Amino acid sequence: MSKKSKACIENESASLSINLDGGAIIDFQLKATGINPLSFSYPKNLIPVNNQNGAAYQGHFLCLGRWGEPSSGEKNAGLPDHGQFANMTWENAISTQDDYLEMHVTSVLEGLKVNRKVYLDPTSPIYLVKEQVLNINPLGRLCSMVQHPTIAAPFLDNKIMVDCNATIGFDQSDYKNIDSNTIPWEQQNMELHQKKMNAELDHREDIVRSYIVAEKSNYGWITAYNPSSNILIGYLWPRRDYPWIHIWEHVKEGNLIYMGLEFGDTAIHQPFHEILNTPLLFNEKTVGFIDAGETIEKKYISFMITPPLEFDGVSDIMIENEKIKLITKKDIINISFTENASILYELSK
Repeated sequence: MSKKSKACIENESASLSINLDGGAIIDFQLKATGINPLSFSYPKNLIPVNNQNGAAYQGHFLCLGRWGEPSSGEKNAGLPDHGQFANMTWENAISTQDDYLEMHVTSVLEGLKVNRKVYLDPTSPIYLVKEQVLNINPLGRLCSMVQHPTIAAPFLDNKIMVDCNATIGFDQSDYKNIDSNTIPWEQQNMELHQKKMNAELDHREDIVRSYIVAEKSNYGWITAYNPSSNILIGYLWPRRDYPWIHIWEHVKEGNLIYMGLEFGDTAIHQPFHEILNTPLLFNEKTVGFIDAGETIEKKYISFMITPPLEFDGVSDIMIENEKIKLITKKDIINISFTENASILYELSK
């Protein structure tokens, strides 16, 4: 990767890097550990044929326009899986400060333009991303927008502990019969725990499961914790922006190779004509819409910590008195960043 294709910001505790070829956040790490949870890079032999003329999937990429495979007509028109933005080269407009980046990209095929602003806290390992999406076409359209953070080794192993404020969901393989195949989030967590405790990983298979964010929550959140490295990475966002959480597990010989900690405004991993068969699910829309000339803005924050000893996972995350509070089964962890009041204010607006 050339220096021109990479944009970086850092503070005294953390660093963040974005590959402009695809616009993905490819590195977010604590300087004290040197471990990058977002080390995911999809091998060339697994990249869909219609994506092979552009950037590969990597790190935390943005699915915009669509989530998953296009229709046959859209594919013939040149559209890649997951939308064109993760496949294109982004322009780095501003990076004059150590803790701020701004970049943009336009897809004529999707008819959308994105402007992204990234704010890294001056001292602490937390950053805010604001993305404005403009429909440049004279027609409104269905529009999926899904954040696709993907973790890999050395951070990811079979001991990974994932928590979120999901309630009920389904496996994407059952998308045509969801009513009779619902999965409570507690069941997913129980399955993962049993597999770790009993080492029953030989028959583990790839999955994509989707869950609704708790309806009464103002925010959605998801965390991944690795006890081997004692590192936790977390994401927090307004529920109105992204009411769905998606878990992707890619397995090889019983071992977790990649895991997607995804969140978005879309529920069904199919082309639009399939999604329209289920426009509402669990009282939530299953796809977004952007009108002609309309600009929508969505945002999220990400943070990383090394929890105290005997950490047992997250049961809730709250924002209170300019602090992020991680509620565990045993205690409360206050992530008290003295410089991040503006980041939390921007998230709540």
